[in-house]
Formats: sequence, C-alpha cells, structure tokens
Amino acid sequence: MAKTRISISLDPEDAETIKAVATESGLDVSAFLVMAGRREAARLARVSEAFSEIDAAIDRADAEAEQLPWPPDGDADSDTDAVDRARSEIAAARAEAAARRRGAAA
Repeated sequence: MAKTRISISLDPEDAETIKAVATESGLDVSAFLVMAGRREAARLARVSEAFSEIDAAIDRADAEAEQLPWPPDGDADSDTDAVDRARSEIAAARAEAAARRRGAAA
C-alpha cells in the first residue's frame, strides 16, 4: 500500500512525550500518531453525528427567524404562545438528549 508522508511541527516537550508514550506502547512514533489520529477522527465523527439533528434544528430556526418581522408586531397572546412553544421544544430536545446519553451509557 502506498504511503503519504505528512510533516508536523511540535513543541519539544510534546515531541518527547509522544516518543516516550509510543515507545512504552511498543509502537514507533508514526504508528502511534496514526492510531491516535484515527481514534480522534472516530470520536469527532460520533460527536458530529450526535449533534447533527440539533444543528439541523438550529439551522431551521435561524432560517425561520430571518423571515420574522422585527420588531415583532404581534399581540401579547401570540408572544406568550411563541414562548410556550419554545419552552416545549427546548424541553423535548433536552429529553431526547438525555435519552441518547442513557442509551450511550448502556
């Protein structure tokens, strides 16, 4: 398999720490950094996936907000309804996030 060389710059302390941990793990620095990079890439992908629905909801809310008049010209009852709806949606999002955390912990 073809390999690609990547050059990185490190503080001397970081370089020594990485070399020492790689050696203690029985790996050369390159193998250690590949392993660590793969692990971190997988972690970041899981984080991105976990927040994708929330990010999409935020994008939809932002798009909807752009269409609203400012300052609002509605009456107090519609403002109360909007606040109630927002609170309900926040509570639902929190409940969904808590359920996901419980599922991930299992």
